[in-house]
Amino acid sequence: MREFDSKFSLPQLNGAMSTAVTKSPTPVEQYSRAVYTVGILCALDIELLAIRALLDETHDDTDRAPGDDYAYALGRMGKHKVVATCLPDGEYGTNPAAECATNMKRSFPNIKFCLLVGIGGGVPSDDNDIRLGDVVYDRGKENGDVMLERTGALQGPPRALRALINYLKSTPGGSSDILLTYVKKIIASGSVGSKKRFSHPGKELDILFENCCPEGDINPQRPPQVKHREPRPTNSPVVHYGIIASGNKVIKNAKFRDEWGQKYGVLCFEMEAAGVMNILPTLVIRGVCDYCDAQKNKAWQEYAAATAAAYTRHLLIHLPCPEPDNRNLWKRINSDLSHAQTEERPKNS
Repeated sequence: MREFDSKFSLPQLNGAMSTAVTKSPTPVEQYSRAVYTVGILCALDIELLAIRALLDETHDDTDRAPGDDYAYALGRMGKHKVVATCLPDGEYGTNPAAECATNMKRSFPNIKFCLLVGIGGGVPSDDNDIRLGDVVYDRGKENGDVMLERTGALQGPPRALRALINYLKSTPGGSSDILLTYVKKIIASGSVGSKKRFSHPGKELDILFENCCPEGDINPQRPPQVKHREPRPTNSPVVHYGIIASGNKVIKNAKFRDEWGQKYGVLCFEMEAAGVMNILPTLVIRGVCDYCDAQKNKAWQEYAAATAAAYTRHLLIHLPCPEPDNRNLWKRINSDLSHAQTEERPKNS
């Protein structure tokens, strides 16, 4: 994989973070498909909406490879030209994700890696204090039929991206406050409509139950007990690095969740990575929206989608981009051509 040379200073990056996003970026001119180097794949429309709210600029639509029926949001995030899309409505899991990634790769052949961004189910434990709205990221683990066996690790993201992640992990103070800043930008963005969308649902709705029964086996005589956890001082999301398990089934079984957490160190479950990671080098970024038990609901989905999108921007803002800005390149070429034509123009006699 190609290495990236760092050219950014943190003070400049932190200064850029304070700029408020109050409306959707104005589309700029159309670019060739060849200039897009980062792919972002979401499963749900709310996940893609959160990503689009954090674009620095949007680009006009362009053509795509024959037979590719997917719609793409094109734009720039940081210095990277990105192409983002989501799965068709009602389709989830590894097979639709694989088809989507294959089409993205055909239409945008210079994509170096894919960020698989969205929501997932968290696996809290005594060692990992995972809360709803936190972010978990990793290259992922596949286990085919998730209820049966673990089959091994998949292709990981580029080395330069993994090196950047390690650098961000070492940053004093971590990333939590920065992510919360980006979440606020998503909420304030005109592209998301209602100002209540993507907001933090409230700590009182972050409930982890002890001794949860498997789905469909809830005993009304022994209702699940709420597990006591010390409250966090702020609503800032915490970022966790660890194993993400990928399969084709929704996990709503706390016993199974805890077994995998203890046996394999799994921090999160999701449903698309296993279909994407052997097509494009991929980093999985998941906002925790539930605890994979029978009490799961959709109350945290939008906020979790926002925190995952926030970490995506945080990552790309810090990732250097070696490619020149094509607009400046074309301006220079056109200027040189114009100058050459002026010199070749015959003088009036």
